[in-house]
Amino acid sequence: MDRRTFQRSLLLSTVTAPVLGSATAAAAERRPPAGTAEAVPQRSVVEYGLPLAQETHELVKVPGVPLVLVSQMSNSHLVKLRLDAVTEEVVAARAHPLGAPTDMLHGLAVSRRYPGMVWATHQEGNRLLLVDPGGADVDAPPRVVRVIDVPEGFGPHYVGEYDDRLWVSLKTSDHVLSIDHTDPSRYHLYEAEPDPIFVARHPATGVFYASQDDASLILRIDPRTREATQLEVPRDRGGTPVGLVAGPTGLWVALLGSTASGTGTFGRIDARGGTTWFRLRSSEVVDAGLLHIAFDPPSAAQRPGMWLLGSSIICDDVLDVVVRVTFDADYARVVGEEVTVLPTQHCKAHRLLPLRQSLLVTELTSSTVARLTTVSWDRPTDPSPGDPS
Repeated sequence: MDRRTFQRSLLLSTVTAPVLGSATAAAAERRPPAGTAEAVPQRSVVEYGLPLAQETHELVKVPGVPLVLVSQMSNSHLVKLRLDAVTEEVVAARAHPLGAPTDMLHGLAVSRRYPGMVWATHQEGNRLLLVDPGGADVDAPPRVVRVIDVPEGFGPHYVGEYDDRLWVSLKTSDHVLSIDHTDPSRYHLYEAEPDPIFVARHPATGVFYASQDDASLILRIDPRTREATQLEVPRDRGGTPVGLVAGPTGLWVALLGSTASGTGTFGRIDARGGTTWFRLRSSEVVDAGLLHIAFDPPSAAQRPGMWLLGSSIICDDVLDVVVRVTFDADYARVVGEEVTVLPTQHCKAHRLLPLRQSLLVTELTSSTVARLTTVSWDRPTDPSPGDPS
């Protein structure tokens, strides 16, 4: 059986609800409540078409408003998605230009210091933006409140707000920038290896790490001493670290693999800087190229677990897929894996955004956001999921 035939077969056996549009999701959510004789636990996957663009990238939920923002890098448009406040279905979408088409709008991050605002990056324009989304009305255009020019280096990709500082990966010049958003003259530039993608702060130590995909290295930065060192990804585990996020018991990293295959591998960096590696065991994702990691918001906490996104972004022979991984209480051992294949394959699935009762996924090349329901579901698809290896 060739790979494309396998993908079609797998889709029919893995996605339990037919993907026909928002009406399908609504029908699934009208099923009898859990606990009644008629109730059957079910996931549903629905894809929502966005305004056309060659590249659809990041997404964030605006706190306190039924609104999700999505960046489209190829034309520098910011898409506003309004959600139904109860079901979290996407009910309206509108794209707005945010800068010149060549500015390459990419990174998005919610600001805590400026409530209701969102940070964004112009990768080609070499600037950081503080954006007012303009409320839940998708027709109301977002407004750039503030512009911070990148003082050194070039190519701001990821941006994250940590207290008074923004931490930014400069993908073009291979640097990590730490800059005080209250006084941009106060900044420090750290040399990195190709290509820095994500930057994240370790929840236990306050040390920052940056994934460098082309180098298969992880940069470790102590902000107190400004000491920077490199951590190697063992070749037998895989390569191309991309997704890097803070989570329970440490900092978590996903390995994308190579142009030939993925390895279904992700890891946790502990407070001492050591890494525990895990590998997926379910047959559909043993060779997954893992691009992103996300954890449920506190309001939607389930059993200890995480979401992984497998992507075809560098390898056509792997699946675009979402994996729900459940752990023991200490996040030391994987106890379950649930696999959901995205309906549109070869879409180069890009980012995950967990909400209270659903999960949104951007598809890079298909101008699409997929929505996966997540409530009342807690079972693995593999009877013997992987342990740390």
